[in-house]
Amino acid sequence: MSVSLILNNRPVPRAQLGTLPNLPPNFAVVYPLDGGGWEVESPRHRTMTQRWLGKNKLCYVVDLGDHRRTAKLTRTPLTCRDQAHRFEATIDVGFRVHDPVAVVRSSLPDVLSAVYPYLISRIRPLAAGFAIDEAFEAQARINGSLPVPLPLPEGVTLYYCDVQLEPDEAAREFIRSRTKAGRDSEMGVLQHKAAVGSTRHQETIKDLEQEGRLGRDRRERDALASVRLDFRGLVLEHLAKHPDDTEKAMDLLMRWEEGRQSRVLDQEQRQVEMVRYLIEKGIVREVDLPGLREGVLGPSTSVFGGMLPPGAGAPAQTAPAAAQALPPVIQPSPPAPPAAPPWGGTRPDTARQSGGTPTEPPPDVRPATVGLAPVYVVLDTSPAAAGCVTQLRDALRSMQTLLANSPDVTAAVRLSVLTFSDTADVRMSLTQVSWQTGVPDLQAGNGCRYEPVFRRLSELVPLETERLKQQASRVNRPTVFFLAAGDPEDGGRWQAARQQLMEHPYRPNIVACGIGAIDRRTVARIASHAEFGVASDPHADPAESAAQFSMLLQNTVLHLGRSAVAGSSELRLERPRGLSPVHDAE
Repeated sequence: MSVSLILNNRPVPRAQLGTLPNLPPNFAVVYPLDGGGWEVESPRHRTMTQRWLGKNKLCYVVDLGDHRRTAKLTRTPLTCRDQAHRFEATIDVGFRVHDPVAVVRSSLPDVLSAVYPYLISRIRPLAAGFAIDEAFEAQARINGSLPVPLPLPEGVTLYYCDVQLEPDEAAREFIRSRTKAGRDSEMGVLQHKAAVGSTRHQETIKDLEQEGRLGRDRRERDALASVRLDFRGLVLEHLAKHPDDTEKAMDLLMRWEEGRQSRVLDQEQRQVEMVRYLIEKGIVREVDLPGLREGVLGPSTSVFGGMLPPGAGAPAQTAPAAAQALPPVIQPSPPAPPAAPPWGGTRPDTARQSGGTPTEPPPDVRPATVGLAPVYVVLDTSPAAAGCVTQLRDALRSMQTLLANSPDVTAAVRLSVLTFSDTADVRMSLTQVSWQTGVPDLQAGNGCRYEPVFRRLSELVPLETERLKQQASRVNRPTVFFLAAGDPEDGGRWQAARQQLMEHPYRPNIVACGIGAIDRRTVARIASHAEFGVASDPHADPAESAAQFSMLLQNTVLHLGRSAVAGSSELRLERPRGLSPVHDAE
């Protein structure tokens, strides 16, 4: 809606002012002068006579009253600070004429076309300094920056101005969404705290239940410690708890005793036939019978005395105890290679030569384990070894197969597996390997730092060596097989960590193997001795180099285990083709 302050579009005679429609009570009459100026009629400056004499003069009538208008900015909305959202602005403005001549001179058909653009030019920069959710602050800043009354060049004075701001619909939806997200986040934090408290409560109850169960199991094991856990002991224990089963328990005992006597008689018969065969073939002489009885037949079995074999009336020994209790083997002298024995056993290869010098013991009689050989396999899983991680995993499986198929070696070897990249991880603790041992899975990591793995070895080797010394009378010096594919990223810090490891009384022998493009001088610095450093061809396929390392590992560990069984601690590298020494790399 437009507002025109000039009541007549073209000049009219002064005498016709009364005919103008909607003539306000307060107005000004403006006369154009012949010289180009303007004259304003007012009661103070013109008498009645002058008005009568000038009744035919042309004039303009200007409204001098107060006007109030309210407008909402739609075509030119105010943008906020991010220039993406807009304020909806409502402007309430009051204005009046202070200079009728300027109003006539400007000849504005709508005075609002001068008022609103002026206000918008003052308001827009101020609104752009506020965020969309700061509408109240922007409104206060705008209203405080507009001094009223405010004269305009068009002869109009703004005596009142009030601006109301609020976000537009898109901004209101954004603010509602953000506010809801904040409430949801706060509610999520509270729910998380409640869930954590509930979970801790449940875990505490589970811990208490587990402690109670472990305590009951421990007390039950303590109570059963004095009970003989053989067939006879179990039957008697059952009879003590269930006296009503006396008849059934006695029947079981009688059948067990009959079976035991039958096995004893059968074993004695087989032993008598064996001795008769040895005497008939001239393998043993009559003078050798006492030694044969104590060595071949065992101290608890007598062919002639009818003594019961081990385990007939007492529980069987565990594997380590039985190995330590093996009697010395007496080797009789053979005159000629005998035929296969009639009892279906293995032909005894142990014989005394004509001069009486004993030969090697039979292969089925293994010597007792004299020492333990701790072995640590350290594998590089940095990005430099990413192309051979599968082959390194296969190398661990091959190591398990080798040890599980060699009982004499696996009884002496204790194996541990560590990996390193940016950090060091113990993938398998020091253990005796069997078919039931889980082979760790390997994953390529980030970075290549040597210091963490040497720090970890400094912690593990002394602690586990001391533990092994409590289990065996002899523990060989630990051996570390260090496979490196990438050069270290931790500068010289790793060498200080290695030096700390090698200064310990339980310092290990370090066999270093470098594959890929690693600096051969780095491999030489890792190895504990110059002859213990080997490396593959830098241009060789990483998978092929990993297979060569697997052969080195298997051959050397097999030699270490056999040396420990024999009471030795010799470390000799069984280096395959493709791995060359690096002791001249310095």
